[in-house]
Amino acid sequence: MEEFKRIVIVAYRLPFTIRHRNGKMTAQQNSGGLVSAVLSLTERMKKSQSGTGTAKTVWVGKGDHDAEQMNSLREVKETFELVPVKIPDHVNEKFYGGFCNDLIWPLFHYFPSMTVFGQGYYESYRKANQLFYRELKKIISPGDFIWIHDYQLFLLPGMIRNDFPDASVSFFLHIPFPSYEVFRIMPDGYQAAILKGMLGADLIGFHTHDYAQHFLKSVRRALGYDISLNTVMAEDTYSRADAFPISIDYKKFHDTVFLPETEKYMQKIHKQKRDRMLIFSVDRLDYTKGFLNRLAAFELFLERYKSMRGRVVFNMVIVPSRDTIARYQEMKKEIEATVGRINGKYGTLDWNPIAYQYKSLKFNEMIALYTLSDVGLLTPLRDGMNLVAKEYVAAQHQKHGMLILSEMAGAAAEMSESVLVNPTDISQMADAIYNALMMPAEERKSRIEAMKKRLRDYDVFSWADDILRSVVRVKTDRKSFRVRLINRDIEDRIIDAFCNSSQPVLFLDYDGTLVPIRELPEMATPEDVIISLTGRLAAKSNVVIISGRNRDFLDEWFSDQNLTLVAEHGAFIRYPGGKWESSLDQDDRWKERFKPLLNRFTNRCKGSFVEEKRASLSWHYRNADEDLSALRAIELKNELEESIINMPLQVIDGHKVVEVKMSGYNKGSAAKKLLAMGNNDFIMAIGDDKTDEELFGALPENAISLKVGKGPTRARYSFLRQSEVVAFLTRMAEAMEQRSKS
Repeated sequence: MEEFKRIVIVAYRLPFTIRHRNGKMTAQQNSGGLVSAVLSLTERMKKSQSGTGTAKTVWVGKGDHDAEQMNSLREVKETFELVPVKIPDHVNEKFYGGFCNDLIWPLFHYFPSMTVFGQGYYESYRKANQLFYRELKKIISPGDFIWIHDYQLFLLPGMIRNDFPDASVSFFLHIPFPSYEVFRIMPDGYQAAILKGMLGADLIGFHTHDYAQHFLKSVRRALGYDISLNTVMAEDTYSRADAFPISIDYKKFHDTVFLPETEKYMQKIHKQKRDRMLIFSVDRLDYTKGFLNRLAAFELFLERYKSMRGRVVFNMVIVPSRDTIARYQEMKKEIEATVGRINGKYGTLDWNPIAYQYKSLKFNEMIALYTLSDVGLLTPLRDGMNLVAKEYVAAQHQKHGMLILSEMAGAAAEMSESVLVNPTDISQMADAIYNALMMPAEERKSRIEAMKKRLRDYDVFSWADDILRSVVRVKTDRKSFRVRLINRDIEDRIIDAFCNSSQPVLFLDYDGTLVPIRELPEMATPEDVIISLTGRLAAKSNVVIISGRNRDFLDEWFSDQNLTLVAEHGAFIRYPGGKWESSLDQDDRWKERFKPLLNRFTNRCKGSFVEEKRASLSWHYRNADEDLSALRAIELKNELEESIINMPLQVIDGHKVVEVKMSGYNKGSAAKKLLAMGNNDFIMAIGDDKTDEELFGALPENAISLKVGKGPTRARYSFLRQSEVVAFLTRMAEAMEQRSKS
């Protein structure tokens, strides 16, 4: 927390609703977990030992009122400093009403048939994000934590990163992030813009692990960026994506039960329900909430369990939202018609099965409803989280109700003790209602208390703390990554040391280092420029091609050069002008045992293939489906490791390859053997794979090690791409030749 001096929240809406009454402006603080969490964080920063925190938090959001006027209001100036973003109506219509609600909302909630790709939608979306950035740019200061929220502002993190590369930025998505097969429905340009915009943030937060993985897969498929341990790394990108399930202010919901105002509403509900059991649901009016499925399930429940008629009331509350839109008006009419039909079919003079309300509930009224309900029926077709589920659990006391929750809600990942249902399975939901109502009291208590404990331990304040601490860690890792990236100055120092040495040795991997990775190994042949380059470097130094390739391949391309060749990760060594040497056991009958296993995995994973070498068998999956092959690689590695117990073999998990080989050697042991033969005053190694880490680890402290690509490594420096290696080695050769002439 001490890392930041100020929190800058950026969201589409401001935390206050501004109203004009009797010629006066008033402000009413909006409810919601985000506002509560931010207020708490502000107080904690104010009280921090550093003393650098401020009492106020800046909040940037859409607003039409004058900033000075808003910030003079008592309710505002005690909490936030507001920065309104003025968006012209014609822009906002296509930005918020169009791109956000007609395109992003249905698509990200898995309703592609309802997605509208309107003319000018994206242009207005980009314009609105620029307007947000214009206001934000005016106030950004060193030490700020900039926290951007939700799908209205996908592009904003990237805009900030372009102008403020050292800014601390986090983005949190409050709705689902869909699978790549759904995300890719958008035009390619939209995909790239959204993903690159989000990747401007240090930390990208999602409600669930699945949402985070969907995002990362989309980044990999749409942009081709490398990903390691949930971290996206590219030349101008270092971002981490992870799950941070938003929670609630547990204490607030728990303690409100005991307030006199809540008790007043509880007495009113008692009179209405009498001795009947109460089921409730509270949702905004939206097609993602599954109202008609829920009503159909309740009707089937009444039909299937006739003894429950007259004993149960379903209190269905729908909060008004977007009801000026024709689609929502039609949905509301259909819901009300269905409620009327069910009440007409099953109701009696003194009992209506459904108590329907189309209104916003006061906070205490809602808590009273939570507390007295026997069942919470929350079955959205798709929901980013569903905080009502958590609120309901927090409000349970002596009488423990039971929660029925859609498995399509983000909250389901944390609330496994609830009765989970498929919201499209009407029969399952009908049975779930009955089972929840009839569940023994001790079982209900056990389930609810387990969920309550989880909410107490990880409330909304823990959620926000978690995000801020994670941003600090990512920034530290980003700095480390940037320091490791090789630059021109470092290259110059290395080249200078090389030229001033008398006995240099260069260890160069082949695939991914001297040549790009190809679909098939036989396609990765060296171009003339590489052959020439290794020959030029060998004129002054001992150049060692140290590769996983077999002897025949290295002989074919490099045998006529003055090079040391190391084949099959160190199994075989050939000195300049000499013959291949090896201390390995020449008995390779073990391969016959493992060929059927590798072939079986090839058959189970289209695009993979087996490569046989003298001392190893390799299963390559670089051309196979990304997700399936990753799973198969783990399975194969596990089977191989179990099979080689008590055998002189080892399993290597390389880049898109699983290899089983004879033990007792690796690139590191080969390098040590070669270094022991000379007194080298300059040692350098370049490689791209996990097998090269053994080489880096075997080198003395003064050696220069360089990794090609991103990710954790023992190497001192990193290249982002293979082409940079060739350019660097060319510079080395040119400098060496120039020095020789002078």
